[in-house]
Amino acid sequence: MMLSVGTERNADADVYARHATELVRFATVLAGPSGAEDVVASAVLKAFTHPGWSGVQNQRAYLYRSVLNEARQEGRANVRRLRREQLAAGPESSDNAPVRPEVLAAMRRLDPRQRAIVFFTYWQDRTPAEIADDLGINVRTVQRELSSARQQLLEHLR
Repeated sequence: MMLSVGTERNADADVYARHATELVRFATVLAGPSGAEDVVASAVLKAFTHPGWSGVQNQRAYLYRSVLNEARQEGRANVRRLRREQLAAGPESSDNAPVRPEVLAAMRRLDPRQRAIVFFTYWQDRTPAEIADDLGINVRTVQRELSSARQQLLEHLR
């Protein structure tokens, strides 16, 4: 029996509705309360769009494993981002240092696409290919815009 796309979506929605609360609780333990819902959303989206999802026998276990993997990936990305920020800030920076007003002012001078690319690169730890896909632009354009944004930020922050 073939299921239509609409029926599959309804089934996925039912699976999500049954498990969402417990998955968010689980993700809260792994990623903290501020990141739990995002971790679950990413994990569930990846699970539902995976080619093997329709053949999964224990969907609940699969979703738990997906949330665990997503939380691990998010944690690694956060560690890498923090290291980059600390290196860029120099030895005199502290972990609790507030964002400096001149940095915010420099970011506001960038055009919206450059701001988005800087955000995705440094705060979301996204690759140029992922950013290009999200924004619907060429990878080379992402690289060029990021380079230009870095140069402008350097000029404004000197």
